[in-house]
Amino acid sequence: MITKAYIYNKVKALGALLTMPLLFASCVDTIILPDNLTVDEDFWKSKDDVSQMVNGAYRSMLTENVMSRLIVWGGLRGDEFVPVEAVTGALVEDLVEINLANTQEDNQFAEWGGIYSVINNCNIVLDRAEAVMAEDPSYTQGDYLADRSQMLALRALCYFYLVRNFRDVPYISSSYMNSSKERYVPQTNPDSVLTCCINDLQEAERNALSATTFNDWKRVGYFTRDAIQTLLADIYLWRGSVEHNAADYQACIDYCDRVIASKRAQHRPGRDEVVAKDYPLEDGERMFIELFVSQNAEESIFELQMDGSSNGASALCKYFNALSTSDSRHYLYAPTIFTYGGDVFTSSSSVDWRGAESTYYGNTSVSVGESTVLEIRKFVSNDYMPLTSITTAPAAKARAFSANYAQNYPVYRLSDVMLMKAEALVAIASADDTDTESLQKAFHLVNAVNKRAKTADAISAGDTLKATTFASSATTMENLILAERLREFAFEGKRWYDLLRFNYRHVEGVDYKSTLYEQSEKNGWAPVANYGPMLNLMKRKLSTKGDAVAAKIGDETKLYMPIPLRDLNITPVLHQNPGYNSTETISKN
Repeated sequence: MITKAYIYNKVKALGALLTMPLLFASCVDTIILPDNLTVDEDFWKSKDDVSQMVNGAYRSMLTENVMSRLIVWGGLRGDEFVPVEAVTGALVEDLVEINLANTQEDNQFAEWGGIYSVINNCNIVLDRAEAVMAEDPSYTQGDYLADRSQMLALRALCYFYLVRNFRDVPYISSSYMNSSKERYVPQTNPDSVLTCCINDLQEAERNALSATTFNDWKRVGYFTRDAIQTLLADIYLWRGSVEHNAADYQACIDYCDRVIASKRAQHRPGRDEVVAKDYPLEDGERMFIELFVSQNAEESIFELQMDGSSNGASALCKYFNALSTSDSRHYLYAPTIFTYGGDVFTSSSSVDWRGAESTYYGNTSVSVGESTVLEIRKFVSNDYMPLTSITTAPAAKARAFSANYAQNYPVYRLSDVMLMKAEALVAIASADDTDTESLQKAFHLVNAVNKRAKTADAISAGDTLKATTFASSATTMENLILAERLREFAFEGKRWYDLLRFNYRHVEGVDYKSTLYEQSEKNGWAPVANYGPMLNLMKRKLSTKGDAVAAKIGDETKLYMPIPLRDLNITPVLHQNPGYNSTETISKN
């Protein structure tokens, strides 16, 4: 059996890096290739060769380039991060630009090359693995289909990130094998990209590995059927929100039901869970330890596996822990809306375990320049002892930079699926004022997630959510779900996408079947205005600067990053997002 140590040691040895022009010159930084070999007919000879490339594709998600973007793209533009301001340098300047909605075309986070490197690694396996069956009889049809399933799913995840951050992106489904192969690929509208992802995931689902195949980290480190179905639910929820499509919402609910049923079937009885009779969630007092210290918890579905040697692990350390061995500061902090009794954790610290688990300073703050902020605890603390009291925030640990940081990065877990389903149910109910059944079902799901995070004293005192307060209105339930997702997934790279779905559900006229450039070429075109309540949530971390920032992000074009300037300048078929300074007049080589 291939062990985690085996995979990391083998893939770590894939040290020869090949720079290649995936979309255009310099778009893709590197892909991982075996030592002293090229990925050609001399390499694709054995089952082990395919395994190396499959594992290399997963590992290419763990670069600092990719991980830093997953963190910044998913969190900084929302209301859960503010950047350090007491540190100089181009990276901090770019973070501050994004935070204040002043993003420029040359911002380093307006860059997609690392994600396209992962896509190319997946495409290499998809193009080459099938032929290995003729070379190595031990590489069976079942092996090939399982590998294909994983690569289709990982590629779809990458495109989903790209669509949510750039909207109109080149879609590539074949590999680039050498530096002489160059191809200009135009942008595709997001509806078409997501349709391709759904088609691929439905194929992947048919041949997927079952999570029950494994009893170790691979249960959540590989794209199993549970993870594939969760990604499908997420994409359907996104597209349903943008296009106001009831069929997509129902597809989301159906896939969530499959995942919930699977997780219930996998449950190991005998633990002291608060809500195990309904959903196999970790006990509230233990959930931080299980999810973010021990990792790969029972409720987890898909995690990027850090072994302490990948650059991506170093990125987690820099953004949440320390910049270097001589600096206790890091790049990102939590705004004071996370203070106990504040906007996020509206009750006192003795009510919700997540109030203490998310930040070190629930009642006190620190200064990192112009901003007053809180220290992030999630992804940082390695305290294996369960918290015994959350009356006050746990003391901050001594922070030291570590190149061997080894905290996994959770992409999906069961509570995410439960709240996705709740969101889809409420979206369906919002179109029918008489659909109280959907609202009640949604409330049950939200309440289960919320209740598991409450202390025993709070539960016995009745300090829990009340159906009579929330479940009588689709609007009230929608706001509850949005608030609960922030409490549950703070700093996990989900908040900006939650806000975008909220925005899209309340605006009309979005054309997801055309690129923004195609729309801007039409006479009289005006971008769709964004939803005021979403902007109000986004700006609340910014104090007096909030109104100015909200004004800068008033229409759909500013929900997305600019197309990378270096790629735009040399590629004739790419067009800039019209919300940014046009570079269409620049001479392209």
